[in-house]
Amino acid sequence: MKNRLGFVLSGGSVRAAAHVGVLKALEEYALEPDVIVGTSGGSIVAALYATGFCAQELEDLFLEYTRAKGKIVDLNWRGAILALLTLDIKRFVGVVRGAAIEKIIAQSLSVQHFRDLRKCQLLIPAVNLNNGQQTVFCDYKGMGLILDQDGKCAEYPLRDDLTIAQAVRASISIPGVFVPAVFADDQSPDCYVDGALRDGYPINIAVRLGKATRVLGVNLGYAGMRRDTILDDGPLEIFSQSLDIMMRAQYRDRLQDRALTCSRIMTINPLIYDIGTFEVEYIPQMIARGYEVATRLFQERGLQPGRLENRERFFRMIRDPQSFPAKNSPYFSYLLEHQIKKKPVAEREVKPGWLGQLRTVVGKRVHG
Repeated sequence: MKNRLGFVLSGGSVRAAAHVGVLKALEEYALEPDVIVGTSGGSIVAALYATGFCAQELEDLFLEYTRAKGKIVDLNWRGAILALLTLDIKRFVGVVRGAAIEKIIAQSLSVQHFRDLRKCQLLIPAVNLNNGQQTVFCDYKGMGLILDQDGKCAEYPLRDDLTIAQAVRASISIPGVFVPAVFADDQSPDCYVDGALRDGYPINIAVRLGKATRVLGVNLGYAGMRRDTILDDGPLEIFSQSLDIMMRAQYRDRLQDRALTCSRIMTINPLIYDIGTFEVEYIPQMIARGYEVATRLFQERGLQPGRLENRERFFRMIRDPQSFPAKNSPYFSYLLEHQIKKKPVAEREVKPGWLGQLRTVVGKRVHG
């Protein structure tokens, strides 16, 4: 299809709420995607949108869980207790079970299988922990993709036998945080972990498999900003920051893919970096941030709300891959300075992080 539009949603844990804000702007400016690709946190938004949710319904659902962290985070108490009782750390394969999120997704979807999608095509990547390959869950038959003898297309293993909720459960499984996804009815007993481990911003999948000639993506990954408090934020945020840094390097590598030379690519980064992996209380602000940045981009490109010609107008001047806001631009600096949790110095309540508290305790014991 000529001018086929792909929308790509990166990983970013709870920061994926910003994707919802960008989708609100897309709807407002009549930029409806033909294919949507979501990995890790982005797979949640992508799945809900592809199955029929409008942006407002997505926002309502996300806001519902702003103060309900306990309904989302189902801790793996069984694994922890077994590890303690047996003194075998191998029994503890993840902090969060992930079944709660899978259940919420399944109950929210009006369509459970990839083959039944009508709004747009959906592709969700995850990493097969057994062989290290990036598997893509999608309706490959309906998309006209042909598998080779190894079950691959364009070097990607493809599967269409899992439900959409199961695919999301696989894609969000951050190693060490979530228990890897293994499905009882799976004919091939492989286990899957976070799709961002191999590609946190999978624009190549949108082009190679989704056949997108126009790509608009949201990359929530690392953009060079300095995080001085990363050690005090704890091991989970250290690992999350490490994944974001990997995502940045992956993106640069992906741009060398010759398949991308025929597509016009624009990447939005709301530059959110001060929100922790499970800080759902900041969902409203992140949705607003995504909407603000996307709307500013569309206005700067001269788009008018509701105009059908916006798609062609938006990509008309794009030749090489572009990012918004441009690095070191005034708006880039503004977004970095105005983080969601940041307060003026006079208003801040300065509390030492876990590392600072540990240093204090050790210091007291040494000196006292």
